[in-house]
Amino acid sequence: VCGGSVHMIFLEVLGITLPSAFSAIYFLLFIGVCTWWACHLPISHLGFNALCVMVGFFTGGHMVCLYLYQSLLAQALFPPQSLWARLFGLKDIIIPGNCSSPYDLILNTDHDWPVYANPGILFFLYITIVTVLKTGYHATTKQVSYFNKRSTHGSCRLEFEPNDPYAFQVWSITYHSWLTFVLLLWACLIWILRARRHAATLCSPFILLYGLALCCLQYVWAMELQPELPTTVGSMSLRQLGLDRAQYPYEGAANESVMKVLGGMVMSCYAKYWIYVCGGMFIMVSFAGKLVGYKIVYMLLFLLCLCLYQLYYSLWRRLLKIFWWLVVAYTMLVLISIYTYQFEDFPGYWRNFTGFTEEQLAAIGLETFALSELFTSILIPGFFLLACILQLHYFHKPFMRITDLEVVVWVLLSVVCLSCVFLGFFPDIFLIFKFRTLRNTNKGKEKGEKKQAKKPNNLKSVKKKLVSVPLFVLHLFLSLSVELTPSKWGLVMDRLLVLSRRFSDNLTKVQVFLWRLLELHILKMVAFFSVWVALEEPSVMNLVLVVLWSLAMPYGRFRPMASCLSTIWVCVIIMCKMLYQLSVVNPAEYSSNCSLPVNTNLLPEEMMNSTLYKEPVDPAEWFGIRKDATVLGYSKNHLIVLMLLVFEATVYRHQTHHYCQLQRSPPNIPALFPSATRDTLDQGLLPCIKYLLNYTFYKFGLEICFLMTVNVIGQRMNFLVIIHGCWLVAILVRRRRAAIAKIWPRYCLFLSIFMIYQYLLCVGIPPALCIDYPWRWNTPVLMNSALIKWIYLPDFYTIPNSKNLIADFVLLMCASQQWKVFECEHKEEWMVLAGENTDDPDPMDGRLFNPAPNFINCRSYLDMAKVLVFRYLFWFVLSVVFVTGATRISVFGLGYLLACFFFLLFGTQLLVKPSRTRLALWDCLIIYNTAVIISKNVLSILACVFVFKMQEGFCWVIQLFSLVCTVKGYYDPKAINDRTCSLPVEEAGIIWDSICFLCLLLQRRVFLSFYFLHVTTELQASARQSKRSSKKKWHRPWLDHATVLHSGEYYLFESDSEDEEDLQSEEHKPQKQTACQVRHITHTHIHKHTNTRHSLTQMHVHIGCFHCRSFTAGVPNPGPRGILDILRFLWAIVLAMVDGVTHWLNLLTKQYRETSTVLCNERYFIIHKIQQVTVLKLTFLVLKVQMNVPAHRYCDAVIGSIRHCLEVDNRGVTGQSTPRPRLNSTGNLLSPEPPSIKLELIPEPSKQQTRHSRTASELLGERQFFIEELEESRKFYNNQNRLLKLLFAMYNLLAANSELVCYFIIILNNVVSASVISLVLPILVFLWAMLSVPRPTKRFWMTAIVFTEVMVVVKYLFQFGFFPWNSVYEMTLNEDKPFFPPRILGLEKTDNYIKYDLLQLLVLFFHRSLLMRSCLWSSVVESTGMPLLSRSAGTLQKNLLIQSVYKPAQSFFGDILHAEYRAATDVYALMFLTDVIDFIIIVFGFWAFGKHSAAADIASTLSEDQVPEAFLVMLLIQFSTMIIDRALYLRKAVLGKLIFQVILVFGIHLWMFFILPAVTERMFNQNFVAQLWYFVKCIYFGLSAYQIRCGYPTRILGNFLTKKYNHLNLFLFQGFRLVPFLVELRAVMDWVWTDTTLSLSNWMCVEDIYANIFIIKCSRETEKKYPQPKGQKKKKIVKYGMGGLIIFFLICIIWFPLLFISLVRSVVGVVNHPIDVTVTVKLGGYEPLFTMSVQQQSIQPFIEAEYEQLTKKFGDNVAMQFITLYSYEDIVTAMIEGSSGSVWRISPPSRQEVIKELLGSPVDLTLRLFFVIHKKSNRWYNCVLSRHVPNMFPNYIRAPNGAEAKPVSQLYKGQIKVTEVLDRSLNGSGNQEWWDIAIAGCESSSCDVLPMVIFNDKVSPPSLGFLAGYGIMGLYVSVVLVIGKFVRGFFSEISHSIMFEELPCVDRILKLCTDIFLVRETGELELEEELYSKLIFLYRSPETMIKWTRDIHSRDQDRY
Repeated sequence: VCGGSVHMIFLEVLGITLPSAFSAIYFLLFIGVCTWWACHLPISHLGFNALCVMVGFFTGGHMVCLYLYQSLLAQALFPPQSLWARLFGLKDIIIPGNCSSPYDLILNTDHDWPVYANPGILFFLYITIVTVLKTGYHATTKQVSYFNKRSTHGSCRLEFEPNDPYAFQVWSITYHSWLTFVLLLWACLIWILRARRHAATLCSPFILLYGLALCCLQYVWAMELQPELPTTVGSMSLRQLGLDRAQYPYEGAANESVMKVLGGMVMSCYAKYWIYVCGGMFIMVSFAGKLVGYKIVYMLLFLLCLCLYQLYYSLWRRLLKIFWWLVVAYTMLVLISIYTYQFEDFPGYWRNFTGFTEEQLAAIGLETFALSELFTSILIPGFFLLACILQLHYFHKPFMRITDLEVVVWVLLSVVCLSCVFLGFFPDIFLIFKFRTLRNTNKGKEKGEKKQAKKPNNLKSVKKKLVSVPLFVLHLFLSLSVELTPSKWGLVMDRLLVLSRRFSDNLTKVQVFLWRLLELHILKMVAFFSVWVALEEPSVMNLVLVVLWSLAMPYGRFRPMASCLSTIWVCVIIMCKMLYQLSVVNPAEYSSNCSLPVNTNLLPEEMMNSTLYKEPVDPAEWFGIRKDATVLGYSKNHLIVLMLLVFEATVYRHQTHHYCQLQRSPPNIPALFPSATRDTLDQGLLPCIKYLLNYTFYKFGLEICFLMTVNVIGQRMNFLVIIHGCWLVAILVRRRRAAIAKIWPRYCLFLSIFMIYQYLLCVGIPPALCIDYPWRWNTPVLMNSALIKWIYLPDFYTIPNSKNLIADFVLLMCASQQWKVFECEHKEEWMVLAGENTDDPDPMDGRLFNPAPNFINCRSYLDMAKVLVFRYLFWFVLSVVFVTGATRISVFGLGYLLACFFFLLFGTQLLVKPSRTRLALWDCLIIYNTAVIISKNVLSILACVFVFKMQEGFCWVIQLFSLVCTVKGYYDPKAINDRTCSLPVEEAGIIWDSICFLCLLLQRRVFLSFYFLHVTTELQASARQSKRSSKKKWHRPWLDHATVLHSGEYYLFESDSEDEEDLQSEEHKPQKQTACQVRHITHTHIHKHTNTRHSLTQMHVHIGCFHCRSFTAGVPNPGPRGILDILRFLWAIVLAMVDGVTHWLNLLTKQYRETSTVLCNERYFIIHKIQQVTVLKLTFLVLKVQMNVPAHRYCDAVIGSIRHCLEVDNRGVTGQSTPRPRLNSTGNLLSPEPPSIKLELIPEPSKQQTRHSRTASELLGERQFFIEELEESRKFYNNQNRLLKLLFAMYNLLAANSELVCYFIIILNNVVSASVISLVLPILVFLWAMLSVPRPTKRFWMTAIVFTEVMVVVKYLFQFGFFPWNSVYEMTLNEDKPFFPPRILGLEKTDNYIKYDLLQLLVLFFHRSLLMRSCLWSSVVESTGMPLLSRSAGTLQKNLLIQSVYKPAQSFFGDILHAEYRAATDVYALMFLTDVIDFIIIVFGFWAFGKHSAAADIASTLSEDQVPEAFLVMLLIQFSTMIIDRALYLRKAVLGKLIFQVILVFGIHLWMFFILPAVTERMFNQNFVAQLWYFVKCIYFGLSAYQIRCGYPTRILGNFLTKKYNHLNLFLFQGFRLVPFLVELRAVMDWVWTDTTLSLSNWMCVEDIYANIFIIKCSRETEKKYPQPKGQKKKKIVKYGMGGLIIFFLICIIWFPLLFISLVRSVVGVVNHPIDVTVTVKLGGYEPLFTMSVQQQSIQPFIEAEYEQLTKKFGDNVAMQFITLYSYEDIVTAMIEGSSGSVWRISPPSRQEVIKELLGSPVDLTLRLFFVIHKKSNRWYNCVLSRHVPNMFPNYIRAPNGAEAKPVSQLYKGQIKVTEVLDRSLNGSGNQEWWDIAIAGCESSSCDVLPMVIFNDKVSPPSLGFLAGYGIMGLYVSVVLVIGKFVRGFFSEISHSIMFEELPCVDRILKLCTDIFLVRETGELELEEELYSKLIFLYRSPETMIKWTRDIHSRDQDRY
């Protein structure tokens, strides 16, 4: 389809590009094929391909003809102007050249462009056809069948839409002629008929034929046949019939219209935005370069224009053209003046004419420039003149039409124009101009109301015309394109059109949103920036701006006037600043020089920095004017203010025009999203966000104002903000919103006046008066600069910081808006759209129903957000209060902590109390917070002004109140002395107080919300549940009291693992599921529990499982999508893993979730009954008032109704009857009638009533009621994405095990703190909580909470710095001492002293809240309660002390030792595992248990026979506890275990936290190994407590590893048996502490038999699980998998030494350079002649260049083979000095003897050369050479790892010839002689050095030295032979054990062994002897063994 579409496009373009006989074939073929397709006629695959082939051949022939015609011969035969050439379109594109240059190609440029484009299009058509035919991208069978299916009707029929005749109108209007008039007439006739669709359908074939005929006639007349074709028929011209040749018939008016429209669009764009260019040029020409007079005139004109635009828009439009003419004339005058002034005589003319001096003329701008300066001075005004002329002549009129606010242009006009451009119907644009003409006519003719009345009618008619033609033509075009080209490209184009329209719509919406946003807030932006600019530069002129906007903000009616006056005044400021920059203005002429005062309190350095005395005072600076280097930078801020003011007017006028376009008035309520109202607030998260964006300040403006007040206080912290604090307190104490609204206008007036007053203080008095302020006079009153700054008094030295006033102005803006809110919130339209703003403490007074929907059972994301805010914000706020107090060590912080603890303890009870009580307590906390903020502000005078005096005598006050100045500039921080009294810098400020203040205000609004009533109702329902549950004991059935069975409850009794063994084979057990199966099951489970599921999700599931099956089947087929398939498969695996983890977590928390669901259902009914009781009370109250019902009847009716509701409630929740119908709480709550739940209570069968207990799963499965709200909530949670489901599952896991989380955090806090105060709770956990039956009581949790709070308070009190031990000196002195008293007690001053305590407190309260929601907080009946005694008072007092101490302890231990319900369990294996882990930690972390053993290792320590005492003690203790624990386990002594637990808990904590730190002198929290050991030991304590609480198992049968017969158990059991002495020790201990009649040898025999039988059993189970058919050979995967690995392992062991040594040296070897080289030369047996040593500085490593040079020097293979063994890093050069390092110490006789032998002896005298090389590995290498002198010195040495270094024989081509010289010198002690050795024939510069190149072998790294040190032979002897002997044991002597190992079935023997264990545990010792003898006899009798070990199936067959 795509190829056919491309063919048709090229055929069409080629046919109309150059009309001719050849091109007519393409044209007719295009028309024919399109007509064929349009008539729904089929086309075969063969026919289409044949058509392509024919077109290809014709196209090729056409190209050949065009090519041949370019030759000289062809053009001579058929000249270009001949008939045949014109008929067939043969053009002379190439002009024939001369015969002298036949190869020159001369292009004929006289033709039109289609002549040159025609061959290119022809070539592209040919290439496309050939490509399609070659590649096969043409119409396939399926595509052809697609067209065939569409032609099933078999008739040639074109279907027209009713609006299609518009196309005829367009055609007739576009091509005006009589022939097209027929189309217009035809269209009109069709429109007249009623059945237009039917008529158009009937006429469609004729219209088609007529259109084709017109096209063909026009095509003929488009050929170049003017002389041959007629022009008239009779007296009528054929042009009127439309038969005329245009120059470009295919282009015509369309391209002209396109260009006109595009040009119009560009012109409209320029007309709209060119004025901004001119405005920028105004600023550029005014501020570029030096500021002179004519530039100021430019700015004056610009400012006048902006002022007029801002103030009087209509006058500005009328004068705008005059303004441009004035600017143009003035610019021309400036250019002429500057240009003519450069002539020689003109400066004199100007001086004579004006009377100005040269300086004054230069200030105007007339001065003589250099050539470059002249160019710059004229260029910018020239460009500005050009821009203004363009605006005046070309863009002014369109700009005036655009900015005409009285005429409304239709919004869809641009859409119509765009449609016309896209479709090509450009002549219809005349309708637009007609519309404009119509508009102008209306404007000229009609006045007043007639004009306004008729104008919309004309506009409406024009709209219809504009819509009629282009839009329906667009519809026709799209429908035809879909029908004719059903291809991918057509779909792509449709999609692009849709996306472009959507993008356009979105862009329009964004623009409307931004304009609306600016409309709402542009005034605030202008006011804020104007005041900010004024505060940046305090002056008298800027005071006007502050006054205007300070008064305009609270009084809104003055805001337009403030904008206008600000515009005028800013223009005045800018002009004044520019005029003051002229060179004629000289401030030095009138500046004041103030003399230094005598009677002043200014210090000398302060006096020199005072504004009065440091330099001459310019009087203009007080007004806000000064000289500045850059005028633009100086005036930039005011220019921006002016632009913002102009932009403000633009925004308002744009919005006015916009609302007129939409023909509606502006909205009364300023909202960004008008559709978001109070009614849509609860519809979803997005509507809620929109509502908050609309009405955030309306709902929370008061709180924002309070927060802004606190912000002002925090930023300034001086005297004046105390007034703000007083106002804040005055407003807060009124509490009610109505009372606050009454004083709010006064507050706004105060803020305005106070703002102006503070700015006046910043401006001060004029400094030019040279009068200082009175507080600077030398008076008895103590006044210094810091105090003046704090009081915020004006001063010339400490100038008040005006920038801080921006916070005051923001507060003023917020307060002004809140004043407006107070006025609007009583209006009906605001109350309807934005909601009511009430703060009634009892919002339900007078209301029957809560208007806020119930969100507790989340049914949307909005409900989840509401739950977070309205339920959990309270606890978050308390956390913030805690952090606020904890991060600031002061008295104020202590108050925060106490308040936090109070609300944490009584928070739940507080939430269900009456609203007034709750608000009263909360307001007290808010008032305290406010008082703290104000107090810190007041105390800032001590911290900022008198800080040095406070440090000297009142340091404790600084520490008590955290007095630190948070505002900079009061004193030099370097001058503070921190040694005697350090300032708590990090603990100052009110940032956290402000955050706390915000949170407290938000929570107060939550308390007043209708939504919060649902929370209180739920809490009341939970309390009712708890009260009812507390009346029953915990062990009663759940059915009776509806309590929750928490994690670890007795409905989950663990079966005794030792009771009986599972003899079923593994094949009967359910197989484990794969990840894909789990994922599929999860999705199926979710699908079953949801009513609807999108098909895409199901497809996703099936695709994922398909990938899993394909992966198991094999590798997917390769293809281009293989990588994508792999990625999809990997993604499916990831999703399956997430689903699997989620499913697993849900299985772990199944009971918790189901129990929570049951409790939620119960709470739902209780909530409804509470609401019904409330409604009944209100209803009867109304009836009493209206009907005058007597009081006693009213009370009887109320009590009876309430009793009936409660009875229904009790029956509904206890399971005696079940509510039947569907319930909808939302409908009942919001309905206008009282909610009445009609429940059909159906008694359940007697079988259900007789049951004693049912689980939560059974209750959920048997329920017979349907609650719509809960079902929707469940569906909402089930439809979440995977990530949220995983998060929910993790939260459920955390909640289900919150008790363990509490224990973990308590232990973690103890590990980190390691103090006495933190030890209490862990000990209570191990000895109270974990031993409590069935769970820790409420008393324990309250003890833990209260103790944590007390611990926090105690720690907090000891953080104050005035304690002596908290000083910097004491802290530094005792930094690492573990027994520093505050540290060991837990009272040390640290930065993070309370972090883990906060976490512990939060976790405890989290667990407490879960217990309350699960009815387990108050449902536990404390067994330690005191019974009532009916004795005398004296006896009662006497026994009171005994009972309060003895009875609780007796009851506690009695419950442990004699529990009524006990599920015996066995966790000894886990306890033993923790002991083993602790043992390993001790062994490998032994260094942590010694004083100075941190750097040692265990091997060196043991080799030196040194063992740390603490390490030894811990080893012995650990091993002893393991022995004792095993003994207690075997004896099943619960009491002994309890005593051992108590001793061990106290002993371990005493050892780890007190004794061990004393031994190691290392703090526990800095000893990671000790912390890890303690944490594992805590796990042991938990398991041990669980064992004590549940009791030991009644029977202990065998090893816990032998309970299952799989590979894992077998592997672990074999490992257990390989540990030396472990099996023997366990067996002996079992024999000692178990009652038995067997001797130790008999016992060991039974154990060995049992172990062997277990191993055989595992082997048999493996054979059953993986059976092998009879007579089948082993699979290759088994043979090559197992056998191949064994072969590989054996080969690796055999060749391990060689491979290891080779790889160590070559791959991971370390370079080992020598560190010392010593050379010695001896002659015979005499003293050495020459001795010289060089160290590392003379041993130079090789570089790459030297290495390459060495390889080039030795080119033979033998040398290169040696060199390539080393890299350049392994080679060094030892530069040995030629002079001996020692003198020649030889006696004179020996000297004479040497001379004699050298001169006269016939025997050769040997000269020996010794050299010694020392390396880093402390090895030394030496070599002895006996050579004659001519060839003595070897220059290439190899230094191996062995004992000898040798010369390199491969590089040994003869040694260097050396020359030995004896030097002599004379000193005071006599002659000294030494030898010099030099290379023979050396250069003079290098003769004193002997180079020696050393090749160094690499050595093994230190980490592998313990193996590499053995060498190859050592490794063979020590490793290979030992392993070989071990392996040989597996493969030898197998035949000896066949009889006892190849047993077919060992079940009976295994059962016999377990019977022995069983009778031993039950005390049947005689039976134990008999069974043992039976077992021994079985092993003695092979025949009996054979019978007993037959397979069960073979035994049955033999019996049969």
